[in-house]
Amino acid sequence: MNAKELIPNPEDRIMCVKVGKVKRENLYEMTRKYWKVDIVRARKATHVLAIVNGIVEEVYIPVDWKYTEDSKHVGRCEFVGIEDESTTYIGMSVTSFYGRSQNPVKYINM
Repeated sequence: MNAKELIPNPEDRIMCVKVGKVKRENLYEMTRKYWKVDIVRARKATHVLAIVNGIVEEVYIPVDWKYTEDSKHVGRCEFVGIEDESTTYIGMSVTSFYGRSQNPVKYINM
């Protein structure tokens, strides 16, 4: 059974991040850390979607973005956020938004 394609709410500013290759403590930690992004643009996101194999696994509402203090990831960004438990995006496919792009980060409505 194929997942339904994500249809974003027009008011939502979404940042999708592909996770799954690097193992960290949990999905939240895998989603929030070490992204090579424009921090000004990232701060405009109202939602950050954790994408595993093209499917939305979790959704977070970012509260704060900053440059990481981890010396192994200088210049990369991370956020602190809260899980959006009322989201309708879980289980939706985002493959059409990525196309052939290898970039793990994709912006929607931004």
